[in-house]
Amino acid sequence: MNNTALFLVSLAISATFPLAAIQWLKPLLLRVLNGLCNADGSAEFWLRTTQVLAMSGSLVLLLSFGQFDAQIDLVEVLRRTLWLSLAATFVSVALVSRNIWRQIPRAQADAGVQA
Repeated sequence: MNNTALFLVSLAISATFPLAAIQWLKPLLLRVLNGLCNADGSAEFWLRTTQVLAMSGSLVLLLSFGQFDAQIDLVEVLRRTLWLSLAATFVSVALVSRNIWRQIPRAQADAGVQA
């Protein structure tokens, strides 16, 4: 593959993984956010913000640390792209989960753990 094709495939992978993860979490995330957010539309705002941050984080990592030389093995380029995309997705989901967890009152959290 040439450099441009490697670059475009890497960009597509890097943009798709975080969006797929957030899309998978969307129904549950909206329910949790609706329970925490009182303003109309605020849950949708936070969901979209999460999607933008997850995708942009993945793309920033790829653009910073990706390798797109034609001399590099295709499998190595894909491995690095997947690693960077999954790392960005993991960090994004971890940050969202941590911030939501911090908003749950302690008594509710303790009851949830014991149930």
